[in-house]
Amino acid sequence: MDKYKIKKIGVLGLGISGESAIDYFNNKLVNIIAWDDIEDTRIRFAKQNIIIKDLNNTKNIELIDTLFVSPGINPKHPIILLAKLKKIKIIGDLDIFWKDKFNDKNKFIVITGSNGKSTVTSMLGHLLKKNKYQTLVAGNIGIPVLGIKPKKEPTYYIIEASSYQLELVEILKPDIAILTNITADHIEWHGSINKYIAAKEKLFLNQDSNNLAIINIDNNYGLNFYKKINKRTIKPIIIKISTKKKLDNTIYLDNGNIVDNLYNNKTLIGKVKNLTNLKGMHNIENILCTVAAASYIGLTHDQIRSTLQTFKSLPNRLETIYIDKNIEIINDSKSTNLESCKVALSCFDQVIWIAGGRRKQEDFNYLINSLNNIQAGFFIGESGDEFFNYFKNHFYCENSVNINTAIIQALKFSKKTNKTTILFSPACSSFDQFKNFEDRGNNFKSEINKQVQGKLI
Repeated sequence: MDKYKIKKIGVLGLGISGESAIDYFNNKLVNIIAWDDIEDTRIRFAKQNIIIKDLNNTKNIELIDTLFVSPGINPKHPIILLAKLKKIKIIGDLDIFWKDKFNDKNKFIVITGSNGKSTVTSMLGHLLKKNKYQTLVAGNIGIPVLGIKPKKEPTYYIIEASSYQLELVEILKPDIAILTNITADHIEWHGSINKYIAAKEKLFLNQDSNNLAIINIDNNYGLNFYKKINKRTIKPIIIKISTKKKLDNTIYLDNGNIVDNLYNNKTLIGKVKNLTNLKGMHNIENILCTVAAASYIGLTHDQIRSTLQTFKSLPNRLETIYIDKNIEIINDSKSTNLESCKVALSCFDQVIWIAGGRRKQEDFNYLINSLNNIQAGFFIGESGDEFFNYFKNHFYCENSVNINTAIIQALKFSKKTNKTTILFSPACSSFDQFKNFEDRGNNFKSEINKQVQGKLI
């Protein structure tokens, strides 16, 4: 670590990423001072002989030369602002990971986007692993990047990156960077849509003609993003992805078929319905991004077809957890914004909707054209009243307050209908009642399991 000139580092945030950072810097013999806003967390780490000091204190923060910020710490956090005032270098996990990239034979694929990044990360990892490529999937989806153990063999590192992580990036230069899509998300965090997009742009900032960028251009945000990257003097090879346009040098959708037109040599890969059980047009976008990367890496169409068919949807993302002749129950806890929820609603004909949580700065009017297939709504969390008051004039509603009650009410309502889907797609963050969306999804599945007497699929 001497070449990075880090002698004393402060670690802000002691969740999974913060803990991996402490392990990482301990192994590099760097002096560490740690802080977390939660007292119980501080006590737990102090028992492990980690030095805990309040970095809100000017004297304490002056003890460090670098501040590591865990993903998810608000950029307006007082300690970050104080570090900037004191001109202390602020770093995140992606740049540290890149600096210590193990060997030049490794390939780095980093995926970001408002929605779909977990699916693309997992799907691409699945395709490569099944076809005997040495592969490791990490980042926002599972293993924190600083928890990655270097492998001796050349490896494809497939990393999911959030806008929180990318906001701190300065030197990361992925071999392949993928933008699944952009919608207005995390605006309350970044301050504006332009700042949110600027964080995403950092993934592509250092790429050159030896690198690849895959960009979904199906909305104006994505199209303008592509145009900005394409105007650069030094820029990567770019593959544009679209489900709406038949483009040169890309993978595109034609009447339900996936067509490989890379290098302008049209070849049919196969019908979407024969390649996947994933639901929704958004998942076709995800597949196109994945297939573009896999084809560029060198997988054949036969390899793509055979392994894509074996990929299953991720937990908490349009996950079918129960089905019988009258009802299907879907866990979409990963839906933390209206865009993601709108996509989910479009996948089903008749919906009993469970939603709510901590709302983002989004307008319910965004869903106005997605309500015709909703039969009833049962709302939870601190935004339950807001959901109820807005949607009560469109369909039958209840403010159920919590998941347990919402499930009981939804199942009771389903007996009045034929062939319906109970869709848990919250359209909100989980932090009012749960640790994260995974915890929320597990609670939903557990309660459903109780109600259907252990018959989850």
